[in-house]
Amino acid sequence: MIEELLSFVNKEVQIASALETICGTLVSVDGSAVTIRTSEVFGYENGSYAIIQLRFISYIRLL
Repeated sequence: MIEELLSFVNKEVQIASALETICGTLVSVDGSAVTIRTSEVFGYENGSYAIIQLRFISYIRLL
């Protein structure tokens, strides 16, 4: 799964968890989390970074 996520790096994605959905550019992927540079999302400034643990992610899709 990590190899598949690595192919999304530097691409616009949407990441959904049980609590929120975030759109932005996927910056990095490691064994336990992804980092995304956010677009305008409530609670995040444009250009902020969000680190989301893989275990909390429902889905990731390309935009």
